[in-house]
Amino acid sequence: MKLDQDPIGELRVLDSGYTDQVLLDTISEEVLRINATVRNSLQDLNKLYMVDRALYTNTPGIPLYMEFTPQNMKSIKTPLIISEVKLYTVERVWGMRTLRITR
Repeated sequence: MKLDQDPIGELRVLDSGYTDQVLLDTISEEVLRINATVRNSLQDLNKLYMVDRALYTNTPGIPLYMEFTPQNMKSIKTPLIISEVKLYTVERVWGMRTLRITR
């Protein structure tokens, strides 16, 4: 097994932290991934991730997420800016990278 491969079905957290804004954009018609830029104004730091989907909730006590995928982002104006974000997590399970955003 290579170092970057997870055992089947194991959740692996790749990064997490505090932030205040996330920008989501599609890459192209051919590449079914989302460019996610995590912006942190306190540290003047931007991080860029390529993810398969992004999940956003503004009610952290109730795990009800809005899901953004490359397919459903075709019908909305991009880039999509999500403000008033507090926490983010980038995780991988079953080979799928997910960005979870919590207000």
